[in-house]
Amino acid sequence: MKLDRIIYTLAISVCFAGPGVGQAGAQSAGTEERLDSPISFEFSAGAEYDSNISVDTIDTNTGADDFAAVLDAEIEFETELSEETEFKLGYSFSQSLHDEFTNFDIQSHFASADVSHDFGSFDLGAAYRFSYSSLGGDGFLTLQQVSPYLSSFITKKVFVRGAYTYTDKNFKNRIDRDAEVHSGGADLYYFADGVRTFFVVGYKYESEDAFDPQFDFDANHFKVRFSRRIAMGTRDAKFKLGWRYEMRDYSSITTSIGVVRDDDRHRVQVELEMPITDRIYGLVEYEYSDYSSNLPSADYNQHLAGARLGVRF
Repeated sequence: MKLDRIIYTLAISVCFAGPGVGQAGAQSAGTEERLDSPISFEFSAGAEYDSNISVDTIDTNTGADDFAAVLDAEIEFETELSEETEFKLGYSFSQSLHDEFTNFDIQSHFASADVSHDFGSFDLGAAYRFSYSSLGGDGFLTLQQVSPYLSSFITKKVFVRGAYTYTDKNFKNRIDRDAEVHSGGADLYYFADGVRTFFVVGYKYESEDAFDPQFDFDANHFKVRFSRRIAMGTRDAKFKLGWRYEMRDYSSITTSIGVVRDDDRHRVQVELEMPITDRIYGLVEYEYSDYSSNLPSADYNQHLAGARLGVRF
């Protein structure tokens, strides 16, 4: 089902989102247009402003702002193994280059393989994902994920997708943060006007078991997203608005504060993609993050704003 493939790609586009607003936008933009060719390519470049240079995966923030150049490239191959079975391979690259805080430059490589089968009333599939990131030019984090999933239309306007994901995290020179993560959840899509206007609500439960018990936690994730296509002459602009909330419960005392850590994380994202030609587009993005924690280095807020120019084939 073509619509199922669109929805699935939208759903996984944020799985390995980087520290800035650019990567998620680059991965999800233009999904609908790229389904007709077995090979697709997308490239975008621009600039971003960050009010608080940080890396949330290691609870680090500087409290200082900076500008960065951002670059993203993605190639994807998709084919039908049979009338009901689809196979997809993908690779993407992203790079941020800061003006002052060059030790926070992040380079990421993401590869994925996915196979799904249409059983008529539902789709069943599985995905493997691999991500490698460097921080400040040095090796930083390797992620591997295996994720079986099930999706189906409940009604003509309501689509649901559920998935279990196993993640293996390996940090370079930070073995205490190496972890195995088990998570499961579901997203529900309501199509008010097909893919022109739709809403998404989702929930995920996550359990992270780290090498050092002070980093073990369970988390509840909630999200709400709105997407709307807006006519601009003969083409459509795409507007997206989203909110995410993560509630973490740590199971052991954090050494640096002498108590059990407790985190609440809110994130609001706004994105507008504007067509320039059939292939070229402009993108403006804004993201606000409010992280509340009794660990001082994880207690902060952040504004990210970016603009980029992109092309897709």
